[in-house]
Amino acid sequence: MITKKALELELEKVLDVKGSLGIKYEQYVTPSNIAADVLWRAFLNGDVSGKVVADLGCGTGKFSYGVELLGGRGICVEVDWSLLSKSPTKEKVRAYVPFVPLRSIDTVIMNPPFGTKKEKADRPFWMAALAISKSVYSLQPSSPSLFKVISNRASKAGFECEVLALYKFPLKMRYEFHRSRVRVIETALYYCRKV
Repeated sequence: MITKKALELELEKVLDVKGSLGIKYEQYVTPSNIAADVLWRAFLNGDVSGKVVADLGCGTGKFSYGVELLGGRGICVEVDWSLLSKSPTKEKVRAYVPFVPLRSIDTVIMNPPFGTKKEKADRPFWMAALAISKSVYSLQPSSPSLFKVISNRASKAGFECEVLALYKFPLKMRYEFHRSRVRVIETALYYCRKV
């Protein structure tokens, strides 16, 4: 059995590669400490070990790799081959999220676009996650109004939602328009389960 700290250290080995699709897809890396905490919470809820878990918009597959380390079957779903090809995850699906060719997934764990460049960019991720899984863990900007929107959308699909954790998510300077080395975003872990 791996410990949470050992999981975090193992996730540090997943490459941080800048995607070829650029800012259009808001490709940012989830820090290993946050990824490990999200995965650990899902693991303790019984949503990882022995389960099929999709990582939508996986980048280089930090979540899906962590799922494999915790005894689940991780599926890395990403449109950008330059990122997907670097993933240590065994199962990879190159797909645009609204057209995910998966069915009957137990859990989705994701860090979708926050919508800073394209409003509601997270919507296709949520629609796919709610359509294919029984449990969804998603990192989102911490906002009561956003939580209400997501909860209402999830409720219509037969899910209940709650905020499991709050994080200070560091966005490192990655694109030419960034002015500061690190910008911290208040982020929430939303958890929705089918009822």
